Amino acid sequence: MSDTHTQPLEIRPLMISRKMEIDWADGHTSVLSFEHLRVECPCAECKGHTPDEARVITGKEDVSIVDVLPVGNYAIQIHFSDGHSTGIFTWEYLRRLDAQQAGTA
Repeated sequence: MSDTHTQPLEIRPLMISRKMEIDWADGHTSVLSFEHLRVECPCAECKGHTPDEARVITGKEDVSIVDVLPVGNYAIQIHFSDGHSTGIFTWEYLRRLDAQQAGTA
């Protein structure tokens, strides 16, 4: 199911810069801010079950990552300093966030 485009080799949360670096098997490195990850959390609480239910998340400029846990071979679960931890970030979703942040999505 995954190809080199969506297969991470290394995931590094950088606490001082509040950015997560992800090295991908295709040679690309994503750099995602903790704020962007928190605001774009894919969980039902944040995104809703339909687009009409999605919430706008604000005020997360100072959020940190407390823990990053693997979910099978397809995703990570991020625990944020604001107590939020229900989102499952698939490899595909992380690449989409990278493209979105770069303005190429």
